[in-house]
Amino acid sequence: MLNRIERKVMDLLYERCVGRKSVLLAPQEIQEYLAPKDELTFKQIEIVVKHLMVDGYVDVYHSDNKGTVNYVVSLKSRGEAYEREKKDARDRRIRSIGWKVFLSVIGAVIATSVAIIIRSCSGS
Repeated sequence: MLNRIERKVMDLLYERCVGRKSVLLAPQEIQEYLAPKDELTFKQIEIVVKHLMVDGYVDVYHSDNKGTVNYVVSLKSRGEAYEREKKDARDRRIRSIGWKVFLSVIGAVIATSVAIIIRSCSGS
């Protein structure tokens, strides 16, 4: 399961890579994409990208062009299915919340019913 930062980076990578075999991406682009809320160093970006590689979302190769490091990123099969996985996770959260609300309502109805039965038995 991806954490919030990994999801944001994967959103960027998916957006750039979808429909293409591979894409050239600078760490600065990832940093700018995350900039308003998350200030990451290049070392932290490197770690996030490695985690995405280990989790099987992307293949990343480093390209050194005149002293600047760039990533050559291509989606793996799990990366290509990222959008569907994201939608499924959202649907699971919604079902989970719905189930919890349902159980809370049932609990309240049962508690009220028991209270009414106890009141009627005690004659109050």
